[in-house]
Amino acid sequence: MTTRTSRLLIVDDNELNRDMLARRLERKGYEVVLAAGAHQLMERISEGNIDIVLLDIEMPEISGLDALKTVRETYSQVELPVIMVTAKNQSEDIVRALDLGANDYVTKPIDFAVTLARIGTQLSHKRAQEALKESEERYALAARGANDGLWDWNLRENTVYFSPRWKAMLGFQENEIGDKPEEWFGRIHEADRERVKQEIAANQEGRTPQFESEHRVLHKDGSFRWMLSRGLAVHNASAQAMRMAGWQTDITQGKVSDPLTGL
Repeated sequence: MTTRTSRLLIVDDNELNRDMLARRLERKGYEVVLAAGAHQLMERISEGNIDIVLLDIEMPEISGLDALKTVRETYSQVELPVIMVTAKNQSEDIVRALDLGANDYVTKPIDFAVTLARIGTQLSHKRAQEALKESEERYALAARGANDGLWDWNLRENTVYFSPRWKAMLGFQENEIGDKPEEWFGRIHEADRERVKQEIAANQEGRTPQFESEHRVLHKDGSFRWMLSRGLAVHNASAQAMRMAGWQTDITQGKVSDPLTGL
């Protein structure tokens, strides 16, 4: 499965400080986004896919603490970890930041090895929590449709978990289907494919309350099976679709069709 490069946001009014830290983090394989102050913070976050924020406490106009309050009004500590950057003599600010929901802190002058370790710790915790949440949601889906095939689409990484049952419904073994969306779309009957994509997009964009579609899917034996696919997009606080999960049901017996054409 492809892993997306972690995306870090550095918020600091000091151009030299933020550029130097950005270069060092980029050399370690991170993608870095910059903000010249707290006034740009939410704008950068709304652009999407920020995994961790490195937020300087001492900034003009809007302090890092006030900016942290704004972040926590929308994002939890798991959804968006924030590491505060502070001077060594600002112990009161550190305590205040932790009370306001900061995940961790580093002190100036920055010890890069320590900063790197703390970023890694927060990313590991975030991924573990996300994996647990996905596992719980998949279990709930499985309980809802025990005979159906589950699919869970990570839109940020553009990978899809297809359950063993989903694959078996099309005649495939576990290792015969990968985790790319094309494994699904490429098997949808060409007369149905564009409609299905439009129905999915409508739900991802918030134009429909849920995704529900009847369409034909190619079986391993060369015949087409009618499937009812249902699902729901999960959006973040910025209304961006992050995941879409659901299940498919074989409804072929309820259709009168030619097994070769699906008509």
